[in-house]
Amino acid sequence: MYLSKSESKRRLKEAEDARANRLEIVSALSQGSISKRDLFRWGLLTATGAILAKNGLSPFATSAYAQVPTGTPPSPLFGAKKFTHRMPRQELQKPIPLLRQTNGDAAWQVAPGMSEPAAKNLSYHTDYDNSGRAGYRNPVTYIGPMEGRPPGPLFAHQRWEEFYPKVGYLLSMGQCRTATKFCDEMPDQNPNAMWSFGARSPGMRGAREGRRTGYGTPCLIKARYGEPVLTRIYNDLPVDRALNGGFGRNEISIHFHNAHNGAESDGACNAYHFPGTFYDYHWSTALARRDMPSVWPTSDPDYLRKASGPDDGDGIVPVAGDFRELQGTLWLHDHRFFFTAENVHKGMFAMCNYYSGPDRGSDRADRNNINLRLPSGNRLPWGNVDFDVNLVVSNPAMDKDGQLFFDIFDTDGFVGDMLLVNGSYYPYFEVLPRRYRFRILNASMSRFIKLALAVNKSLRFAPETPVPFYFIANDGNFVVSPIQLTQLDEQGVAERYDIVIDFSAFRPGDSLYFLNLLKQSDGRKPDGAVSLKKAFKGEEDPCVGPILEFRVVYSLKSVDDPSTTYTAETPDPSVDLSDSDWRTGRRTLTTQIPVVAPVRERVIEFGRFSDGDSRNNPEKQCIPDCGDTLIFPWSIRVNGQAAHTLNANRISALIPKPGEVEHWTLINGGGGWDHPIHLHFEEGVTINRGAATIPATELLVRKDVWRLRPDGRVKFQVRFGEFGGSYVNHCHNTVHEDFAMLLRYQLLSPPPGDPDYAKTGSSPHYKPTMTPLPSASGVTWKQPEVLPEADPANSRFFTGAISKT
Repeated sequence: MYLSKSESKRRLKEAEDARANRLEIVSALSQGSISKRDLFRWGLLTATGAILAKNGLSPFATSAYAQVPTGTPPSPLFGAKKFTHRMPRQELQKPIPLLRQTNGDAAWQVAPGMSEPAAKNLSYHTDYDNSGRAGYRNPVTYIGPMEGRPPGPLFAHQRWEEFYPKVGYLLSMGQCRTATKFCDEMPDQNPNAMWSFGARSPGMRGAREGRRTGYGTPCLIKARYGEPVLTRIYNDLPVDRALNGGFGRNEISIHFHNAHNGAESDGACNAYHFPGTFYDYHWSTALARRDMPSVWPTSDPDYLRKASGPDDGDGIVPVAGDFRELQGTLWLHDHRFFFTAENVHKGMFAMCNYYSGPDRGSDRADRNNINLRLPSGNRLPWGNVDFDVNLVVSNPAMDKDGQLFFDIFDTDGFVGDMLLVNGSYYPYFEVLPRRYRFRILNASMSRFIKLALAVNKSLRFAPETPVPFYFIANDGNFVVSPIQLTQLDEQGVAERYDIVIDFSAFRPGDSLYFLNLLKQSDGRKPDGAVSLKKAFKGEEDPCVGPILEFRVVYSLKSVDDPSTTYTAETPDPSVDLSDSDWRTGRRTLTTQIPVVAPVRERVIEFGRFSDGDSRNNPEKQCIPDCGDTLIFPWSIRVNGQAAHTLNANRISALIPKPGEVEHWTLINGGGGWDHPIHLHFEEGVTINRGAATIPATELLVRKDVWRLRPDGRVKFQVRFGEFGGSYVNHCHNTVHEDFAMLLRYQLLSPPPGDPDYAKTGSSPHYKPTMTPLPSASGVTWKQPEVLPEADPANSRFFTGAISKT
């Protein structure tokens, strides 16, 4: 898709002119001066919603100078060189203590002279409605409620008293702050070219033109089991939709991927909110299977102590649940239906690490002897990041002025022509000769990656020598035993891989590379991996090759305690995964969850089956608003029935009660593409890939994103519980998701009369949740449609179901 910089000036200009013409159309669309219907009528849009392959417009049209596609001009680099800039660490967010009020609200404990509205169980939208819509109004537009969370019990925080929040975070989704750039040589991003998370001062007022609060790089939240969190996210984007730099929607809905929370705090139940408002997300830090002690692994003598969070000393805080379902590496990102790709590409994502008794973020032993002592540091009681490093890989492209670029007309997917690590252009990272843990997230829109570790220069090892490391977690879930590798498996969008690298064999002055081996020329699927030798030399795909340099140094200042300096002689107390106890299985990271006979099975197929039915209703409108998109090529069919595309009011899978085990088989309905499929809220134990091979990093491992592979399939076991409401399952190639490969599933909680009805605190969700329809003036509701193939009570679609075990 991207031309080489060595192409002739005529071809580069041809491609730049075509892109400029597309951007002019994008600008007109965003300002409402034309519509996609106009483009279709003028013959500029194809039946699939893509730009016509016309020279001077499309990157896929035949070039006037060669019988090949016009292509897209490469991103200008402005003289930037790889591995000349230090990799930034994520900006750590500071929690604010919350204090319980007599009315049950949680008051922010902020500095004298500052104030912030208390957090509460019911949304402030409820107060807005009760005031006759005269009070509690949006302080920026004075239209609609101050909180975007829908009113009433359906969107009250589930199990509020049980998981009463102890700390809170005040975040802003805003325009990027001044001097935001990918490296020193590149130009500053314009305020509306990039939108991202940033901290917000208590009581700060918003503005119609937006606020430049965004960091421009992913930030980090540290949370721990046993300490529930209230995260308030303000929408500080411009009120005017047209002020978006050509792409992106100023309405947001933040998904916490993939924490175990109530649907109202999952961020994907069509409850997006508008500039000037905030949304309170209740992150319960609940451990899955809290309500099912019958499945806890009682054969492990430490099962109760492992189900825990770290305290502020060297002890633990017990939490109810199954320690085998502890989570670690998570992230949060925008999930505004139909605009997820555009918004996440603009920078709407951040990281969150969950800490537990076994994984407390300290490499010292605790007094309960539960801590695994993974590389991290020990200056803090928990959550050390000196040697525990988040790596976020993203895949942007830039226009001729160096501003973030996105092609909204390519429904196959968007691939950029560079890889950033933590928002930085091909950086270096200094390490000591000791063990490190790296938490790697693929935050691209459509690009898959495959990372390998090898020597760049060393007195002891030859260049290009593969370097082994240990794979310890997949999508934030521990594997049972560490797996030694020199290359990772393919990593689809939103997948997280945790690894441990031991640099102790190297000396100060040595350097190593993380290399991407995977070629990809368009958004449909990867083209295939190249050898390590070819990756070192470089390929036609500019994203193949080294992406991060590790420089071994003699000393480093602590991130956790800047008064401390580590040296190459500082002892490393972290666990050595090469020890024989780990190889023989005498020591493990976790315990295997068994595969059992399911109550029922579902088969869900993802493909290009039709033009989509997102507008198939009397009003011919999407739910939610999808702009003027006409064609929805990416669809889903359940249990062999008709294919459907995204409709937030349509339920495609109904889970009738918590605690039941289901087996889901996900199938790729075509061989010309790959899909990384994400299940919200719960993880699945990966059983098989049909007759195809399955790597050790996936086999019987808990995951929440599965790459289907071309013509492939994957089967997993899932058990739902603890909360109820509306969740989703979708392709995490976010362009496929937006066009419109997403289904809604509904988890029902126990009904009145059931002994667990009162206990769960999720009582309104014993029947399907009404669909919220947000607008700037407030939320209205719509009764959802339940497809026949969604409901297990319909024996036609669930024949042969196996009795519950």
